Amino acid sequence: MSARLDTDRLDRQLAVRGWTAQDLVRVSGVSPATISGARRGRRVTPRTLRRIAEALVRTPVIAGIDELLG
Repeated sequence: MSARLDTDRLDRQLAVRGWTAQDLVRVSGVSPATISGARRGRRVTPRTLRRIAEALVRTPVIAGIDELLG
């Protein structure tokens, strides 16, 4: 079983944290190739999805950034 992430939402979640894909790689422990694929719409395993989600949940959103991103 695998899941396809909403690439726009993933990019938005990175942006509201001030993160690059490399930051997500570092915090989640997921390989750069897997993160790159996920950002292009490739399917990921449930374990990878959980690691990405946990990394995002552990890191706060930058206050006020939504107004800047539109």
